[in-house]
Amino acid sequence: MIATFFASLGFVIATTSFIGGFRMIRRTDHAIEASMHKFNGFLTIFLYLAIASISLLEEFTYLILFLWCTGFGVHLLKLVFVKKGLAVRYGGYMGGVFLIIWLIIIFNNLP
Repeated sequence: MIATFFASLGFVIATTSFIGGFRMIRRTDHAIEASMHKFNGFLTIFLYLAIASISLLEEFTYLILFLWCTGFGVHLLKLVFVKKGLAVRYGGYMGGVFLIIWLIIIFNNLP
């Protein structure tokens, strides 16, 4: 039950972060919005790791571990894009991939 709550909350936060990221690309003069986007991103990663831990404690298989690690790798890839200044070019694609990760990997592997 707690994993479902975390997954739903994480999906909402990932969606708002996706929208906030697009707004930041268009208007970079809002420091508060940038801070909220960063906070949403860290909260999304925390919820992702919490759900992964709950899922792996319930049922451990190497396939499920691989899926969780792949999703986390996509999160880290986005951070690399942002640090290298490629977020404007690839940010929308990465945000869309995050939503797919939340829909497919997380909701299909809830305990």
